[in-house]
Amino acid sequence: MKLQEKPKKYYFVVANAKFMLDEEEHFKELLYEKLRLYGERNKEQDFWLVVEPKFLDKFPDITKRLKRPAAALVSTDRSWITFMKLRLDRVLSDSFDADTLEDALACNPVDLHFEKPENWTAPYKKYEFGWWGRSYLRHQSSEN
Repeated sequence: MKLQEKPKKYYFVVANAKFMLDEEEHFKELLYEKLRLYGERNKEQDFWLVVEPKFLDKFPDITKRLKRPAAALVSTDRSWITFMKLRLDRVLSDSFDADTLEDALACNPVDLHFEKPENWTAPYKKYEFGWWGRSYLRHQSSEN
C-alpha cells in the first residue's frame, strides 16, 4: 500500500505587480541576497515569484483589495515570508496548501507593461524591466 503524501503548506506575500516588481526598491536586493546565501550554503531554492497566481482565486478577501495584475512571493519558509511582509510593508499575506509545486506556482497568462517615469529623482538608477528573470519567475505570457 502506497502512502499518499500530505499537501505542502506554502506562504505568500502578494501585491500589485507594478508595486512589487517596479516600485518596491528593496525587493530586488532581498531576493538577490537570499539567492546568494542559498548558493553559498548549497541550499535548494524554496521561494518563487509568481505573476498573476491562480491560487489567489481561493482568497476573495485579498483579491478584492488587490489591483491587478498581481505578483506573489511564494515560499515554504513561513519565517522568511513573515520577514518579507514586514520589510515590504504594503503587501498582503496568507498561506495555502498544494499537492505539488507546480500546483502552488500555477499562474494565469498576463502581459506586464510598466511605464517609465518621466522624471526619476532617486539617487540610484531605476531597475530595468524584467530584472526578475528566470531565477524567480513563474509567469506565463498571454502570447504563449
